Amino acid sequence: MLQVGGVLPLSAQEPAQEAIKPPAESAPAPYSTEEGRALIPSLEQSITPLELEAALEWTLSCNPDLITLRQNLGVSAEAVGVARLFPTNLNPTLSVDVRPWVFAREPGPEVGRLQTLISVSLSQPVELGHRQAYRVSIAEAMYSQTSWNILQAELLALVQTYRLYETAAYRREKSRVAEELAEFNNRLLDTLRRQLEANQVPAADVVLAEVENQTTAQHVETARQEYVAAVAELRQQIGVADRVGWIEPTGALKLPQPFAVQDETALLQTALASRPEVQAARAQAAGSGTAVCLARADRIPVPSLGPAYEKDEAGASFYGMVLSTPVPVWNAGKPMVRQREAEHCRDLVALAQLQQKIILQVRADLVRWNQAQQLVSRTIALTEPTVSQAARMDRLFEAGQADVVKLFTVRQRLIEAENTQLDALWQATQAYADLLTALGATPLMGALPRQSF
Repeated sequence: MLQVGGVLPLSAQEPAQEAIKPPAESAPAPYSTEEGRALIPSLEQSITPLELEAALEWTLSCNPDLITLRQNLGVSAEAVGVARLFPTNLNPTLSVDVRPWVFAREPGPEVGRLQTLISVSLSQPVELGHRQAYRVSIAEAMYSQTSWNILQAELLALVQTYRLYETAAYRREKSRVAEELAEFNNRLLDTLRRQLEANQVPAADVVLAEVENQTTAQHVETARQEYVAAVAELRQQIGVADRVGWIEPTGALKLPQPFAVQDETALLQTALASRPEVQAARAQAAGSGTAVCLARADRIPVPSLGPAYEKDEAGASFYGMVLSTPVPVWNAGKPMVRQREAEHCRDLVALAQLQQKIILQVRADLVRWNQAQQLVSRTIALTEPTVSQAARMDRLFEAGQADVVKLFTVRQRLIEAENTQLDALWQATQAYADLLTALGATPLMGALPRQSF
């Protein structure tokens, strides 16, 4: 069971194999498998088998971009808390005016001191129009949008991990096919050399086998380098630490399991209900709609009301109420309302167009996925006869009924058929990844607990 933010339990997996060490330099022919494996840039590191589920879990817990993006959720949560409090401009205002030195000129040259002048008022701004509720609603909509955006990033990261994992497995199988051909050519070259010493084959056959062996060795080196690059890209995607060493995707490259629901209408409904960006767009539209209501409420002036006390210099006391309010003369707030209405209209149009775009994307990716499945079935059907014919040609060559040219030709066709089958399988995995993205990665996320989101 995958969990967001969990740590990949490497101890629960198979023990790491021994580190791969580079062999001593040798001539390009004959080729050996150990020479090909030496291309892995791992001198003292161990090999860590990596399953797809572990790679997905590792992505959720170690991907640097996801870790950074999740910090926005705490900021949005604090924004909701701030919105639930009254703004600072709604705090009460206390005004105290004390003038203890009050003098008045009496008849004659003398100046008399009067009583202290005191003026005290406490005013509380009164907000009307349900502004507080609107602010909380907008903050909650932003929090929801942030949550959906984080989930969208997690789903895209998982799909990308799936792509790179299958690509690494594809490059591993391509390397394996190249190594098998190199081993076959190596054994054939040894056989032809022994037959040449016994004067059973012409020297031209040995020269041809040596050229084929050297060419195959170059192909193996290229395939291994492509495999190393694919694994490095996978490591970067899942955020694996350097201390883990060399990771190697396990399992055979195979056709993904078809979706349980094949009906196009049901898949479209699944996509519209599962795509996080749709939910984020809805939250954005809800927030902008509430912002329209807040802009309309802001047109209502905020009066300040409170008690007042005053004692004048003659000792007379005054008790009463103080009321002050802004007068919306120069700006009544209509331009802000129109701006918020335009933003809400924009968000509604964006939501509708996003849903239409998803429908088109699902239909296009579904067609590509169906075609990829058919291509895999056809290539498998065409590869099986080639395998049997290649085995038959091997027996004919051993019996002396076929020359080395025919043997190389049939063997080359077999390798081409196997590579074509691998290409078809890889294209199927990429089409499956596209369809996963279009559907919101629902099948890929089925093993994740709901609370992980």
